[in-house]
This record gives sequence, C-alpha cells and structure tokens, in this order.
Amino acid sequence: MVDIQSSVSEVTSSSDRYVIAISGGVDSAVLTHIFYELKLNFRTVFINHNQKGSEELKQSAQALSDILKLNHKCIETDIEIDSSETLMREARYKALNNDIDEKEILVTAHHRDDKIETFFINLLRGTRLKGLTSIALKRNNIIRPLINISKSQIIEYAKDNDIYFQNDVTNFDNSISRNWIRNELIPEVENRFPGNLNNKITDLILEIEERTKEDTEITKYIKCAPGYFEVPSCLLKHNSSETNYLLSIISRLVGQSGLQTSDIKNMFKALSSGKQVSYFENWIVSRQLGLLMFVNKEEWKFKQNTNSFGYFQFVTTDSSETRNNWSLALRNISNNQISFESVSPGDFIILDNKKQKVSEVLRSSGIQDVLREVWPLVKKDDEVIWIPGLRKSDNVKVKEFESTKNINIITASIEKSTVGNF
Repeated sequence: MVDIQSSVSEVTSSSDRYVIAISGGVDSAVLTHIFYELKLNFRTVFINHNQKGSEELKQSAQALSDILKLNHKCIETDIEIDSSETLMREARYKALNNDIDEKEILVTAHHRDDKIETFFINLLRGTRLKGLTSIALKRNNIIRPLINISKSQIIEYAKDNDIYFQNDVTNFDNSISRNWIRNELIPEVENRFPGNLNNKITDLILEIEERTKEDTEITKYIKCAPGYFEVPSCLLKHNSSETNYLLSIISRLVGQSGLQTSDIKNMFKALSSGKQVSYFENWIVSRQLGLLMFVNKEEWKFKQNTNSFGYFQFVTTDSSETRNNWSLALRNISNNQISFESVSPGDFIILDNKKQKVSEVLRSSGIQDVLREVWPLVKKDDEVIWIPGLRKSDNVKVKEFESTKNINIITASIEKSTVGNF
C-alpha cells in the first residue's frame, strides 16, 4: 500500500506557503492532518455554499481547525439553494482564487477515485481525447497531493489516526451525475466486468497522457501571458483533430477538466462573429485580427512585483533613444502619482486639444471589445496621460527636454510566452 504521507511529502516543500481547500469531509480532513504532521506552512479555507448539509460541514471544518489550532477562515458565497455542482465549483474556485495571494499554492483533496469519476463524466459529456486525462497532480498554482491515493486508503488513514470529519449527505443523492457514476455506474460495471476498474482506467489515462504529450511543433503557436492565451485563427478548422488538440490544451490551461463539444461551438462562434463570447468561469473568448484570444479580466491586472499588465511589460529608466507611443517621458514625477489601471467607462484623454473618451480612441485604433476593457492606461493623479502603444495626452507630450535631469522614461512592450509544460 502506498504511504500517503510520503506521497504528500514528495510534492510539497517546507519553504512554500499553502492554502488547503477544506470541505469538512474525510478527504480534506486527512490532507489537512498530513500537512499538520509534516509541519508545512499552511492555512485552511472553507467555502460555504449554503446548500443542504453545508452547516454541518462548516462546523466540521471549524472543529478540525480548532483541534489542530490552525489559521482557518470561512468564505460565504451567495449562490442559490439547490445550485448545480458546476455552479458551486465555479463559485468555489473564484472565491479561493480571490482569497490566496500570488505566493501561496492552492491545495485540493482530489484523489484517485475522483480521477476515475471525472474520466467517466468527461467521456459521457463527449469530451475530446485530452480531456480524458482527467485531473492533474499539478496545474498552474494548484496541487492535488492525494490524486494517486484511493478513497479506501484515505478512509483507512482517517480511522488509524482518529481524524474528525463529517460525511456529506449529498454524496448519496444519485440525481447528481457524479454520485450516480460513483454509486451506481461504477459498481455495475465492476459487477459485469471482473477486474479492478480503477487500475484499468488509470492505465488508460496514463496511455492517453503519453500519446498526447506536448507537441512543440503545434503548441509553439499558442502564446500566453497572465490572464491571456491566443492561437492563430488560420490553424482552426472544423472537425480537425489538430484543432481539437490545440483547443483542448487551452481548455486545460484555463482550468477546465476537459474540452466539450459546446466549448468548441463557442470558440467558433466567437471566431465567425467577431464578438466576445463567455467561455469558462471568468474567461472570455474573442477574435482580434488573425487571432482567437482567451482573456480573463480578473487576472489581467497590474502586478507590481513584475511590472506586468496582461501581456504588457513596463520598464522605468532615466533614458530612452526613441520617443514614441511606446514610451513616456515624465519630469519630477513620484511613483505615488502614477498608476496603471484598466479602462473605466468615464475615462477621458486630452488629444489634439480635445477631451476624448478613451474607449472611442481604442475603438478607432481597431482594438476589439474584450481588449478595450482590459487595455492598460497610465494615469497621473487620476488623469489619463498615456494609452500605451497608441496615444499620449497633449499634457505630457514633450519634443525634447533641455536636460535629462529629473526625467523618468516609462517604456512599454508586449511580451507573450510560448506554452510550456501543461
């Protein structure tokens, strides 16, 4: 039997900070106990969806945190009673992502049985091949240390260590697709077809993962930045395995468990109409020139530690060989006077001695809807003085300074990376 503590230890580090999404059930309770035993730096968060059984799970999560004397918090969501599993999942990850900071790693208690169930869910929904690889051990800022541990092992660990947890009463509601697969479909399949189904599916998933490893000749065309992915529209064709492969990679990168037929329809809808289409959680898919773009407005923000804003990179120097719309010269300006922000409806800029709406300047420059909403602006004391790459306010235009004393030059550039490991 696999040593659960060793499995967790192999994918964690004492130098990292973690946030465990604790549900009050046995899986996350065991995961929390192991992190505690390994003396890792972590805190716990419970997301309360206020559904049937939620109060008991909330109390269970709090009780475990009290027993172990953990840094614990509960975040309330405002979704309606009897909401779907999909809606709860989206609300849960949105709340968690809003709560953690950039240096923390989110930890979930998904295990091997979840992986098998997700395989069946994606298969029955009509996901493409790569979607059948199911749940990864690591993706972006999320790790799932128990993903190769069975439910039976987790329960045995809980019993051996006398861990406090609460059973989720909704796990027995077979009107929920995942519960039906767990409680009815899988037992029936195992009854009709002898042999360990978990091992069969696990082996199949491993084979799919091996056969769908990154193809650098294809994936090199996918470019990304914080809150952004793009793929050339000329590579996208209906009923094409290469297209489905490219789009399935992006779907995994934005956090989906698998690409479905409806997702492909939404992508081609955006491609043919030129209009933005809601995609997954906070992601929007849209067309810009010859690209199909995926933008997450929540992630497309100025990051002080990297001086990045979406795919824009800003550098401040005291000299510049060129003076154009990609650089801004300022004299006697302190950092607290300058801010980087997304476009707001009431933003104006002074151009050609006229007050013009920033949104109209972006529109006339050919910037599509979704990018118009996230394009960075540079403001001085709340006044828009620069639309990077496009226009500068009349109030800051300078032909040539008599001297370079007390002058700062802010330069902007577009930086997009190729997709690495996914």
